[in-house]
Amino acid sequence: MDLSFDPSQEIRFSVGELSEMYGVTSRTLRLYHERGLLVPERIDTRTGYRYYSTSQLPRLEMILQMKNVGLSLKRIENILETKDLSVFEALLNEQIDELDEKIARYTTSRKALTRQLNSCRFLRNPPALDHVFIEFIPKRRAITFDIDEYDFRGDYGEVSPWKLGLDHIRAAMTGEGIPLTLFSQVGCMVPRESLQKGRFLCSRACILLDAERPDLPCTMLQSGIYACMYRQYVSMDNAAESVGLQLLMDYIAENGYQIVGPYLGQVIAETSVFNYSNRNILVKQQVPVAFPD
Repeated sequence: MDLSFDPSQEIRFSVGELSEMYGVTSRTLRLYHERGLLVPERIDTRTGYRYYSTSQLPRLEMILQMKNVGLSLKRIENILETKDLSVFEALLNEQIDELDEKIARYTTSRKALTRQLNSCRFLRNPPALDHVFIEFIPKRRAITFDIDEYDFRGDYGEVSPWKLGLDHIRAAMTGEGIPLTLFSQVGCMVPRESLQKGRFLCSRACILLDAERPDLPCTMLQSGIYACMYRQYVSMDNAAESVGLQLLMDYIAENGYQIVGPYLGQVIAETSVFNYSNRNILVKQQVPVAFPD
């Protein structure tokens, strides 16, 4: 099609030509017509064919641009009716804010899916279990919660205090508006003072946060040298966790390390999606230590 034209004679485009030029359907152009967004300059009374002029192209481009950034047709109508640039700017800023919120939600959801995928990989090919090793761990952001104190070595029958603690954490997260997708990163904590007395009393829990969530209130878990061990067992089995923690404590004592912070039992992977009552979990047990003098 020859787009050169005589300035005194505007070129008119048929619906088909306009559709091809801008990648919109004839149905879309008809909708814009019906809503008064883009009324054809001329309609052939004999054939019913609609024709648009070159002077209407900027308006169509503006409509498509606004539609592309997510504005509804109703909002676009309001903007075109007011012809106010400040209104247009305000609506664009509002749309940017909405997109930022969606991106944050999608990012969180993607990370949750990635954690589940990593869980599958860890459980399929677990690291060396029940083997103590020393590792430097950088600072980590976490949300911490007080929970009813319970003893890893205690016998609580079928009602595990840790399960009750988890229920409390879920409720607290909901109340604070913290995404429950982060719940899979929960871990239990035993204070240093309790460890030094040879007691495994869990009184706090924490949820490790992604670095991309600076908006959530948090505390910083200290960086440093940790005595660590991976252990796999059925969740709610306090005895299994206490056995692992005792192995860590024995290693620390045998090598003359000093305990410098609380114990953390970090859930690395779990299979609750398959069997909630018999959740197979992989835990990274960690105690911060200092080298002997």
